[in-house]
Amino acid sequence: MTSFHLKLIAITTMLIDHIGAVLFPEIIVFRIIGRLAFPLFAFLLTEGYRHTSNLKSYLIRLGIFALISQYPFWEAFGYDAGLNIFFTLTIGLFAIYLFEKHQTILPILIFGLLADLTNMDYGMFGIILIFLFYYYRFEFSKLILYLFVLYSLFFIPGGLQAGKDAVHYYMQFFALFSLIFIKLYNGREGIKLKYFFYLFYPGHILILSLM
Repeated sequence: MTSFHLKLIAITTMLIDHIGAVLFPEIIVFRIIGRLAFPLFAFLLTEGYRHTSNLKSYLIRLGIFALISQYPFWEAFGYDAGLNIFFTLTIGLFAIYLFEKHQTILPILIFGLLADLTNMDYGMFGIILIFLFYYYRFEFSKLILYLFVLYSLFFIPGGLQAGKDAVHYYMQFFALFSLIFIKLYNGREGIKLKYFFYLFYPGHILILSLM
């Protein structure tokens, strides 16, 4: 399975998730399927970091699409929805660069806090998730363990307090099934449609907002 295949799975499950969130919020299965998307994007981001020949260009590209996507994101999910996932990916990428450069966990914590304070999609959880994919890329058993711990720390307490809405917390654990596809990844790029995947995000949420 190439990165092209992982990207296809990621955007497909993301589309299903957003269709559920915007058009059919009462059908929980759409949201459950959608849990696969973000871990795949986070993993692909770390793979992009390992293979990029121009980190500055990579960061600028993510930042530009974060800005492009923000208005459609607000239109689709409401103006209280915070900042879209491209912002999370951008600072997550910069955080792992700083970690690698200075060999300290501090950038992960600082940028995680920044993600929470600015209400970025997935917040601190998202930054830590990106870091775990980067750090344990070649230790799959540890990756499984620490991802399970991460999901438990962030979502079980909320589920215990949420009462009848607990399902919205516990369904996050379905994201761990994304590890099956990641395990099948062969390290190859596959078909190159880079800007299609970048454009898909603002494009599909713009269409959903119009619907």
